[in-house]
Parts: sequence; structure tokens; C-alpha cells
Amino acid sequence: MSCRMVFGKKYMDKDLDEKGFKGVMQEGMHLAAKPNIGDYIPYLGPFDLQGLTRRMKAVGKIFDDFFEKIIDEHIQSDNKDDKNKDFVDVMLSFVGTEESEYRIERPNIKAIML
Repeated sequence: MSCRMVFGKKYMDKDLDEKGFKGVMQEGMHLAAKPNIGDYIPYLGPFDLQGLTRRMKAVGKIFDDFFEKIIDEHIQSDNKDDKNKDFVDVMLSFVGTEESEYRIERPNIKAIML
């Protein structure tokens, strides 16, 4: 239900990645909870001995590509009907306008969707 409210349509598990939404989320949570030796011994951090940074960047790229796809679909559909606007359409309506106090761009929309 929240997927439809935010994105305007229901996305299936395999729309995110071949591992599926649940698998990608589990991997991200697992990586976030895993102790990183670079946090305890800072000079070892740049070496990424455990590969956590590399794997977390890969998970982040999967989400970034998925959110880019959603934004591109909304821009291409160009939904002018106010009755069928979803959260992404509303956020895209603020891009490039001076209506709000804050400047809203693509990276901001992706961060809010996350």
C-alpha cells in the first residue's frame, strides 16, 4: 500500500534486483550491523579489509538505480491529472521552482524515497 502511495504503482520483488527487495534489504541491514575494523583502527579504514565498504556501495548503487528508474518513469509519464498524483509526482513538481523555501532536486527526492 505504501509503495502505491509513494511510487504510484506496485513494484514487484524482482523490480529492484535479481536478489529481490527482501534480499537487498537484508544484505544492507547485515552490512550496517556488522562491526567494521576500520571504525576501531582508523588507519586500516581505507584498506577495507573486510570488504564492507565495497559491498555497501554495491547495495547503495542498486537502490540508486531503482530510484532513478522510478523518477524517470514519472518524468516520462508527465502526469498532469491532479487526482492521480503520487508522492514522487508532488516532489517532482517542486523541482526547478522557487515556491518552497528549500531547493528540491533529484538527489533530495531519492533521499526522501529511501
